[in-house]
Amino acid sequence: MSKLPPPEVPGFVLHPVSPADAAEWAEFAALPQVQQHTSSAISRAADLLPMIERSQSEDESAPVLFVVRQAATHQLVATVGFHTISSLNRTAEITYVVRPEHWGQGLATRLCDAAVQWGFDARGWVRVQATVLEANRPSIRVLQKCRFAYEGRLRNFRLVRGKPSDYLLYARVPEAAP
Repeated sequence: MSKLPPPEVPGFVLHPVSPADAAEWAEFAALPQVQQHTSSAISRAADLLPMIERSQSEDESAPVLFVVRQAATHQLVATVGFHTISSLNRTAEITYVVRPEHWGQGLATRLCDAAVQWGFDARGWVRVQATVLEANRPSIRVLQKCRFAYEGRLRNFRLVRGKPSDYLLYARVPEAAP
């Protein structure tokens, strides 16, 4: 949880999200092009505060969310973490959001891979899963590059702007030692 060091990605500083990060995070989380292929309904910083507050709980099943700042500029360029965690089953579901001007540069892949490995190493999780709308081809490519395996379709899994929508399920488990 908060006492564990965050994942490491060269050139970036990751730290647990705090209420002070909400306004800068909302600058890009609320953009239509960011929300287009998600169930997100973020429209302002205040919408992020309940999620941020939940992530600050000491509960082992509380969300774990990190902000990602460029080391050189300190600009918040992404978030990465786990919005759904089962401490009982030692599983989690990954989430990542990248500022659009940083799309196509491999940042989501680097963050996803680092966060998943952190979950296996620091938290002892035995599975990290991801759910993604079929239309979100860039996110599917990120998951594939991060060695997630496709497991199937979840019908009417989440509401997307009020409409029940199917999601694709991907998962990664720790690699066996040689």
